[in-house]
Amino acid sequence: MMKKIILTALCLSLSVMYFSGIAYSSDEVVYKCQEQLLQKYPNVEAIKKQFGAEAKWQEETQPSIHDDTLELQIKNMEYPGIEIGTLGYAWEGEYRFFITSLDVKKAGFVTFLGLDVGSARGEVIKTFGNPQEIDGNELIYHDEAEYTYIIFTIEKNNIAEMKFVNYLD
Repeated sequence: MMKKIILTALCLSLSVMYFSGIAYSSDEVVYKCQEQLLQKYPNVEAIKKQFGAEAKWQEETQPSIHDDTLELQIKNMEYPGIEIGTLGYAWEGEYRFFITSLDVKKAGFVTFLGLDVGSARGEVIKTFGNPQEIDGNELIYHDEAEYTYIIFTIEKNNIAEMKFVNYLD
C-alpha cells in the first residue's frame, strides 16, 4: 500500500512539472536561452541584418588576459530599445563568437525562449521556473557557475526589460 502512495505522489509531482512547463534545471534553461540567441545571432552580420546597420557602435580590440596571442574583438551596438555586446576571436583557424550582453526594452525584436517585453510574469515562471534570486522587481536566473545570467524586470505584472549577461572568463 505504501509503495502505491509513494508512486502516486511521484507521478503527480512529475505531471505537475510537465504540465506547468517547468521541465528544465536552472542551468538547462539558461543554456537553452543562450543557445537560442546564438542560433539567431551567430555573428555581427546577423545582428545588423535583424536591426539594421545604423546603430551607436563601440569597437575595440584588446589582448586576452589569459593568452596574449589572442586578440579579442569587442563590439557594442545600441539600437532604440536594444543594446547588444559581443566578443569574438580567432582560435586555431576558427572564429568564435559570443553574445556577452543583451538588454531588451522594446517588444517585437528579441525573445528569450518565446518571452518578449510585455509577456506576463506568470509566463516567465512557467518557462524558466522559479528564479534563483529576486531583487526588487527583478527575477534572476543563472547557471550554477554564475557566469551566465538572465534577468527579467517586472512592472505591472509584465516584463518591462529582459537582460542576458554572459561573464566570459
